Amino acid sequence: MSSSYVPSPPTEAPITISRAVLRLLALVDITTAGRRVLDQLLYLSDPETGTAAISQNEMCSELGASKPTVNRGFKELRECGLAWSLEDGLYQLHPLLTGGAVSSPVMPVPEIRAAEPERFTEQRRARFAAQTANLAAAG
Repeated sequence: MSSSYVPSPPTEAPITISRAVLRLLALVDITTAGRRVLDQLLYLSDPETGTAAISQNEMCSELGASKPTVNRGFKELRECGLAWSLEDGLYQLHPLLTGGAVSSPVMPVPEIRAAEPERFTEQRRARFAAQTANLAAAG
């Protein structure tokens, strides 16, 4: 019999992400798998260090997703600069997502690679328009 453990967040305090960062996230072209992994990392993030501790197996269990899907999500986040692995099971979120929190003040922080809206496909352009309209309506 096997069981899986999914860690709890270090705090239940709400995470605040600015509208500018939400708009930037709308420009980052990641799959649903990448976004689900990012959302889980944000949920688990430590407010002091901006890190999230979770193994890939735990992430699979939490999301109900296969290992290849979760691996693809982590890879997308690393490639676009939103999150990266510090060691097995420990991930650093970009300081823009954590209010500036990082695990080490001398850590190199990658640039977030966002797409230019004018280069989107029609489907992606419609999704971006809906995302930015939601931001405007909520404000």
